[in-house]
Amino acid sequence: MDNTNLDVVLAVGGIAVFVVLVVVIVLSNALSKGRKETRQKLERFKARFEAKSSLKGEGARSIRVNQQQSGLVASLSELLPRRDQIKRRLSQAGLGTDLSRYTVISLGLAVFALIGLLAMGAGLVLALFMAIIAGVGLPHMWVSNRITARTTKFTKQFPEAMDLMVRGLKSGLPVNECIMNVAKELPAPTGVEFQRISDAMRLGKQLEEALWETADRLNTPDFKFFVISLVVQRETGGNLGETLGNLATILRQRQAMKLKVKALSSEAKASAWIVGSLPFIMLGVIMMMNYDYGIILFTEPKAMMAGIGALVWMSIGVFIMSRMTKFEV
Repeated sequence: MDNTNLDVVLAVGGIAVFVVLVVVIVLSNALSKGRKETRQKLERFKARFEAKSSLKGEGARSIRVNQQQSGLVASLSELLPRRDQIKRRLSQAGLGTDLSRYTVISLGLAVFALIGLLAMGAGLVLALFMAIIAGVGLPHMWVSNRITARTTKFTKQFPEAMDLMVRGLKSGLPVNECIMNVAKELPAPTGVEFQRISDAMRLGKQLEEALWETADRLNTPDFKFFVISLVVQRETGGNLGETLGNLATILRQRQAMKLKVKALSSEAKASAWIVGSLPFIMLGVIMMMNYDYGIILFTEPKAMMAGIGALVWMSIGVFIMSRMTKFEV
Protein backbone atom coordinates (compact mmCIF):
# COMPACT_ATOMS: atom_id res chain seq x y z
CA MET A 1 0.00 0.00 0.00
CA ASP A 2 2.85 2.37 0.86
CA ASN A 3 4.59 1.66 -2.47
CA THR A 4 1.35 2.33 -4.36
CA ASN A 5 0.88 5.65 -2.59
CA LEU A 6 4.48 6.58 -3.28
CA ASP A 7 4.07 5.81 -7.00
CA VAL A 8 0.95 7.96 -7.12
CA VAL A 9 2.74 10.81 -5.36
CA LEU A 10 5.66 10.56 -7.79
CA ALA A 11 3.35 10.58 -10.81
CA VAL A 12 1.34 13.55 -9.54
CA GLY A 13 4.53 15.37 -8.61
CA GLY A 14 6.00 14.81 -12.07
CA ILE A 15 2.86 16.13 -13.76
CA ALA A 16 2.77 19.14 -11.45
CA VAL A 17 6.42 19.97 -12.13
CA PHE A 18 5.82 19.72 -15.89
CA VAL A 19 2.82 22.05 -15.72
CA VAL A 20 4.69 24.52 -13.55
CA LEU A 21 7.67 24.53 -15.94
CA VAL A 22 5.35 25.29 -18.86
CA VAL A 23 3.79 28.17 -16.91
CA VAL A 24 7.24 29.53 -15.98
CA ILE A 25 8.39 29.42 -19.62
CA VAL A 26 5.26 31.26 -20.77
CA LEU A 27 5.67 33.92 -18.08
CA SER A 28 9.37 34.30 -18.87
CA ASN A 29 8.64 34.84 -22.56
CA ALA A 30 5.96 37.37 -21.74
CA LEU A 31 8.20 39.32 -19.36
CA SER A 32 11.13 39.38 -21.80
CA LYS A 33 9.05 40.48 -24.79
CA GLY A 34 10.21 44.10 -24.58
CA ARG A 35 13.85 43.09 -24.43
CA LYS A 36 13.45 40.85 -27.47
CA GLU A 37 11.83 43.68 -29.45
CA THR A 38 14.73 46.02 -28.62
CA ARG A 39 17.26 43.38 -29.63
CA GLN A 40 15.43 42.72 -32.91
CA LYS A 41 15.42 46.44 -33.78
CA LEU A 42 19.16 46.65 -33.17
CA GLU A 43 19.77 43.55 -35.27
CA ARG A 44 17.75 45.04 -38.14
CA PHE A 45 19.87 48.20 -38.04
CA LYS A 46 22.99 46.08 -37.97
CA ALA A 47 21.89 43.98 -40.96
CA ARG A 48 21.44 47.12 -43.06
CA PHE A 49 25.12 48.08 -42.84
CA GLU A 50 26.95 44.88 -41.93
CA ALA A 51 27.16 43.41 -45.43
CA LYS A 52 28.75 46.50 -46.97
CA SER A 53 31.26 47.01 -44.16
CA SER A 54 32.25 43.33 -44.08
CA LEU A 55 32.95 43.33 -47.82
CA LYS A 56 35.19 46.36 -47.44
CA GLY A 57 36.95 44.79 -44.48
CA GLU A 58 37.68 41.57 -46.31
CA GLY A 59 39.46 43.47 -49.03
CA ALA A 60 41.50 45.57 -46.63
CA ARG A 61 42.42 42.88 -44.10
CA SER A 62 46.04 41.90 -44.47
CA ILE A 63 47.16 40.23 -41.25
CA ARG A 64 45.62 37.24 -39.51
CA VAL A 65 47.20 35.24 -36.73
CA ASN A 66 46.02 31.71 -35.97
CA GLN A 67 47.34 30.02 -32.87
CA GLN A 68 47.18 26.25 -33.01
CA GLN A 69 47.32 24.40 -29.72
CA SER A 70 48.28 20.80 -29.23
CA GLY A 71 48.50 18.32 -26.39
CA LEU A 72 46.13 16.46 -24.09
CA VAL A 73 44.50 19.60 -22.69
CA ALA A 74 43.88 20.96 -26.19
CA SER A 75 42.31 17.63 -27.16
CA LEU A 76 40.04 17.78 -24.11
CA SER A 77 39.07 21.35 -24.91
CA GLU A 78 37.86 20.15 -28.32
CA LEU A 79 35.22 18.10 -26.49
CA LEU A 80 33.66 21.19 -24.91
CA PRO A 81 30.15 21.96 -26.20
CA ARG A 82 29.53 25.39 -27.72
CA ARG A 83 33.21 26.28 -27.87
CA ASP A 84 32.52 29.48 -29.80
CA GLN A 85 30.07 30.65 -27.17
CA ILE A 86 32.57 29.91 -24.37
CA LYS A 87 35.25 31.88 -26.24
CA ARG A 88 32.85 34.78 -26.64
CA ARG A 89 31.94 34.72 -22.95
CA LEU A 90 35.61 34.70 -21.90
CA SER A 91 36.32 37.62 -24.21
CA GLN A 92 33.22 39.44 -22.99
CA ALA A 93 34.42 38.99 -19.40
CA GLY A 94 37.77 40.53 -20.31
CA LEU A 95 39.71 37.37 -19.45
CA GLY A 96 42.85 36.29 -21.24
CA THR A 97 42.08 32.66 -20.44
CA ASP A 98 41.95 30.34 -23.43
CA LEU A 99 39.84 27.20 -23.77
CA SER A 100 42.67 24.93 -22.63
CA ARG A 101 43.10 26.74 -19.33
CA TYR A 102 39.34 26.94 -18.88
CA THR A 103 39.15 23.16 -19.37
CA VAL A 104 41.92 22.54 -16.83
CA ILE A 105 40.17 24.72 -14.24
CA SER A 106 36.83 22.98 -14.79
CA LEU A 107 38.37 19.51 -14.55
CA GLY A 108 40.32 20.50 -11.43
CA LEU A 109 37.17 21.72 -9.69
CA ALA A 110 35.28 18.57 -10.64
CA VAL A 111 38.04 16.23 -9.42
CA PHE A 112 38.49 18.21 -6.19
CA ALA A 113 34.75 18.10 -5.48
CA LEU A 114 34.57 14.37 -6.28
CA ILE A 115 37.49 13.47 -3.99
CA GLY A 116 36.22 15.72 -1.21
CA LEU A 117 32.69 14.29 -1.25
CA LEU A 118 33.94 10.70 -1.38
CA ALA A 119 36.23 11.42 1.58
CA MET A 120 33.24 12.79 3.50
CA GLY A 121 31.38 9.51 2.95
CA ALA A 122 28.94 10.59 0.23
CA GLY A 123 27.61 8.06 -2.27
CA LEU A 124 29.29 7.64 -5.62
CA VAL A 125 26.24 8.80 -7.61
CA LEU A 126 25.77 11.91 -5.46
CA ALA A 127 29.50 12.67 -5.57
CA LEU A 128 29.58 12.41 -9.38
CA PHE A 129 26.50 14.60 -9.70
CA MET A 130 27.92 17.30 -7.40
CA ALA A 131 31.32 17.07 -9.15
CA ILE A 132 29.67 17.75 -12.51
CA ILE A 133 27.84 20.72 -11.03
CA ALA A 134 31.09 22.05 -9.52
CA GLY A 135 33.09 21.55 -12.71
CA VAL A 136 30.50 23.03 -15.07
CA GLY A 137 28.41 25.37 -12.94
CA LEU A 138 31.02 27.18 -10.84
CA PRO A 139 33.20 28.40 -13.76
CA HIS A 140 30.08 29.39 -15.69
CA MET A 141 28.73 31.38 -12.73
CA TRP A 142 32.08 33.06 -12.11
CA VAL A 143 32.41 34.11 -15.76
CA SER A 144 28.80 35.35 -15.73
CA ASN A 145 29.51 37.50 -12.67
CA ARG A 146 32.62 38.91 -14.37
CA ILE A 147 30.59 39.72 -17.48
CA THR A 148 27.90 41.46 -15.45
CA ALA A 149 30.42 43.51 -13.44
CA ARG A 150 32.42 44.45 -16.54
CA THR A 151 29.31 45.41 -18.52
CA THR A 152 28.02 47.54 -15.65
CA LYS A 153 31.35 49.35 -15.35
CA PHE A 154 31.52 49.89 -19.10
CA THR A 155 27.99 51.33 -19.15
CA LYS A 156 28.91 53.81 -16.41
CA GLN A 157 32.06 54.93 -18.22
CA PHE A 158 30.58 55.08 -21.71
CA PRO A 159 28.94 58.57 -21.51
CA GLU A 160 32.33 59.99 -20.51
CA ALA A 161 33.82 58.33 -23.60
CA MET A 162 31.16 60.04 -25.71
CA ASP A 163 32.08 63.40 -24.17
CA LEU A 164 35.75 62.83 -25.03
CA MET A 165 34.83 62.03 -28.62
CA VAL A 166 32.59 65.09 -28.86
CA ARG A 167 35.38 67.38 -27.65
CA GLY A 168 37.82 65.79 -30.09
CA LEU A 169 35.43 66.16 -33.02
CA LYS A 170 34.75 69.80 -32.17
CA SER A 171 38.50 70.46 -32.15
CA GLY A 172 38.79 69.03 -35.68
CA LEU A 173 40.16 65.53 -35.01
CA PRO A 174 38.97 62.62 -37.18
CA VAL A 175 36.96 59.77 -35.71
CA ASN A 176 39.94 57.41 -35.64
CA GLU A 177 41.98 59.84 -33.55
CA CYS A 178 39.05 60.38 -31.19
CA ILE A 179 38.79 56.63 -30.62
CA MET A 180 42.53 56.47 -29.86
CA ASN A 181 42.17 59.34 -27.37
CA VAL A 182 39.38 57.47 -25.56
CA ALA A 183 41.60 54.38 -25.41
CA LYS A 184 44.41 56.42 -23.83
CA GLU A 185 42.36 58.52 -21.41
CA LEU A 186 39.83 56.09 -19.94
CA PRO A 187 40.62 53.06 -17.76
CA ALA A 188 39.46 49.50 -18.35
CA PRO A 189 37.09 48.22 -19.59
CA THR A 190 36.16 51.18 -21.82
CA GLY A 191 39.75 52.07 -22.65
CA VAL A 192 40.59 48.43 -23.41
CA GLU A 193 37.65 48.02 -25.80
CA PHE A 194 38.42 51.23 -27.68
CA GLN A 195 42.05 50.16 -27.88
CA ARG A 196 40.91 46.94 -29.53
CA ILE A 197 38.97 48.97 -32.07
CA SER A 198 42.04 51.09 -32.80
CA ASP A 199 44.25 48.01 -33.13
CA ALA A 200 41.76 46.35 -35.48
CA MET A 201 41.78 49.39 -37.76
CA ARG A 202 45.58 49.38 -37.78
CA LEU A 203 45.48 45.77 -38.97
CA GLY A 204 43.38 46.77 -41.98
CA LYS A 205 39.78 46.47 -40.83
CA GLN A 206 37.21 49.08 -41.67
CA LEU A 207 35.81 51.17 -38.84
CA GLU A 208 32.30 49.73 -39.21
CA GLU A 209 33.54 46.16 -39.06
CA ALA A 210 35.68 46.80 -35.97
CA LEU A 211 32.75 48.55 -34.26
CA TRP A 212 30.30 45.74 -34.99
CA GLU A 213 32.75 43.13 -33.70
CA THR A 214 33.06 45.07 -30.46
CA ALA A 215 29.28 45.47 -30.28
CA ASP A 216 28.85 41.70 -30.65
CA ARG A 217 31.43 41.07 -27.94
CA LEU A 218 30.01 43.59 -25.45
CA ASN A 219 26.34 42.96 -26.32
CA THR A 220 25.13 46.19 -24.70
CA PRO A 221 22.42 48.44 -26.18
CA ASP A 222 24.39 51.59 -25.35
CA PHE A 223 27.36 50.66 -27.53
CA LYS A 224 25.08 49.47 -30.33
CA PHE A 225 23.36 52.87 -30.32
CA PHE A 226 26.81 54.44 -30.66
CA VAL A 227 27.71 52.16 -33.58
CA ILE A 228 24.44 52.88 -35.36
CA SER A 229 24.98 56.63 -34.91
CA LEU A 230 28.45 56.44 -36.44
CA VAL A 231 27.40 54.21 -39.33
CA VAL A 232 24.34 56.30 -40.20
CA GLN A 233 26.40 59.49 -40.05
CA ARG A 234 29.04 58.05 -42.39
CA GLU A 235 26.31 57.01 -44.82
CA THR A 236 24.14 60.14 -44.74
CA GLY A 237 26.38 62.90 -43.35
CA GLY A 238 25.58 65.39 -40.63
CA ASN A 239 27.08 66.83 -37.46
CA LEU A 240 28.58 63.80 -35.70
CA GLY A 241 29.65 65.81 -32.66
CA GLU A 242 26.09 67.00 -32.00
CA THR A 243 24.75 63.48 -32.54
CA LEU A 244 27.18 61.93 -30.05
CA GLY A 245 26.50 64.74 -27.57
CA ASN A 246 22.77 64.00 -27.70
CA LEU A 247 23.55 60.28 -27.36
CA ALA A 248 25.65 60.92 -24.24
CA THR A 249 22.75 62.87 -22.71
CA ILE A 250 20.31 60.03 -23.51
CA LEU A 251 22.66 57.44 -22.02
CA ARG A 252 22.96 59.41 -18.78
CA GLN A 253 19.17 59.69 -18.61
CA ARG A 254 18.91 55.92 -19.11
CA GLN A 255 21.37 55.34 -16.28
CA ALA A 256 19.39 57.64 -13.99
CA MET A 257 16.20 55.78 -14.90
CA LYS A 258 17.88 52.44 -14.16
CA LEU A 259 18.93 53.66 -10.72
CA LYS A 260 15.39 54.86 -10.03
CA VAL A 261 13.93 51.50 -11.10
CA LYS A 262 16.51 49.71 -8.95
CA ALA A 263 15.50 51.77 -5.93
CA LEU A 264 11.78 51.16 -6.50
CA SER A 265 12.27 47.40 -6.94
CA SER A 266 14.64 46.95 -3.99
CA GLU A 267 11.79 45.98 -1.65
CA ALA A 268 10.67 43.13 -3.90
CA LYS A 269 14.26 41.95 -4.31
CA ALA A 270 14.77 41.96 -0.55
CA SER A 271 11.57 39.94 -0.17
CA ALA A 272 12.83 37.41 -2.71
CA TRP A 273 16.10 37.03 -0.81
CA ILE A 274 14.29 36.58 2.50
CA VAL A 275 11.80 34.08 1.06
CA GLY A 276 14.61 32.13 -0.58
CA SER A 277 17.00 32.02 2.38
CA LEU A 278 14.63 31.68 5.35
CA PRO A 279 13.76 27.97 4.83
CA PHE A 280 17.45 27.03 4.72
CA ILE A 281 18.17 29.09 7.83
CA MET A 282 15.32 27.42 9.70
CA LEU A 283 16.50 23.99 8.54
CA GLY A 284 19.97 24.71 9.91
CA VAL A 285 18.51 25.87 13.24
CA ILE A 286 16.36 22.73 13.50
CA MET A 287 19.34 20.49 12.69
CA MET A 288 21.37 22.13 15.48
CA MET A 289 18.57 22.03 18.05
CA ASN A 290 17.10 18.58 17.27
CA TYR A 291 19.18 16.58 14.82
CA ASP A 292 17.03 13.44 14.98
CA TYR A 293 13.96 15.44 14.04
CA GLY A 294 15.60 17.36 11.22
CA ILE A 295 17.35 14.40 9.60
CA ILE A 296 13.97 12.85 8.81
CA LEU A 297 13.74 15.23 5.86
CA PHE A 298 16.71 13.42 4.26
CA THR A 299 15.90 9.83 5.23
CA GLU A 300 12.14 9.28 4.92
CA PRO A 301 10.82 8.93 1.32
CA LYS A 302 7.67 10.94 1.96
CA ALA A 303 9.60 13.71 3.70
CA MET A 304 12.08 13.79 0.82
CA MET A 305 9.24 14.14 -1.70
CA ALA A 306 7.71 16.95 0.34
CA GLY A 307 11.09 18.68 0.57
CA ILE A 308 11.69 18.39 -3.18
CA GLY A 309 8.23 19.74 -3.92
CA ALA A 310 8.73 22.66 -1.53
CA LEU A 311 12.15 23.40 -3.06
CA VAL A 312 10.67 23.39 -6.58
CA TRP A 313 7.82 25.72 -5.67
CA MET A 314 10.13 28.05 -3.74
CA SER A 315 12.55 28.20 -6.69
CA ILE A 316 9.69 29.04 -9.05
CA GLY A 317 8.47 31.80 -6.75
CA VAL A 318 11.94 33.34 -6.42
CA PHE A 319 12.45 33.11 -10.19
CA ILE A 320 9.14 34.85 -10.93
CA MET A 321 9.86 37.58 -8.38
CA SER A 322 13.31 38.16 -9.87
CA ARG A 323 11.85 38.43 -13.38
CA MET A 324 9.15 40.82 -12.21
CA THR A 325 11.76 43.13 -10.68
CA LYS A 326 14.02 43.13 -13.75
CA PHE A 327 13.11 45.89 -16.19
CA GLU A 328 14.66 46.80 -19.53
CA VAL A 329 15.20 50.56 -19.62
